[in-house]
Amino acid sequence: MKRMLCALLFCPWAVMAQPKAVVFIDSAEASQSRLAEAINEMLFYSPTLRSLLEVEIFDINSEGPGFSGGLNYVRDRGGNRVSQYRPPVLPFLICLDGREEKLRMQLEEKEQLCLCAQGC
Repeated sequence: MKRMLCALLFCPWAVMAQPKAVVFIDSAEASQSRLAEAINEMLFYSPTLRSLLEVEIFDINSEGPGFSGGLNYVRDRGGNRVSQYRPPVLPFLICLDGREEKLRMQLEEKEQLCLCAQGC
């Protein structure tokens, strides 16, 4: 029991779920592709943000360019994630805390990701 209490006191992040930002884009549109690149660059230059927030980008364009870096980029070829989360417009941001949705909004600027991490 003491070990568990000590673990909770010294490593609270090990027990708590990391907030997650789920972003939907269509990379066929240049502005949305640039937004994904800006998010990727922001994560690359901010190790603090990377440690606070997991970012997943789903691209509905199956032939779009790939991204590597601090985000998890997935081409939603079958439309599985779009049908699961149902974003009304693109680009769209969904903030998750564990499995619970905390925020749903149209994504206009990369800085809106900070809303998922309770501020940057």
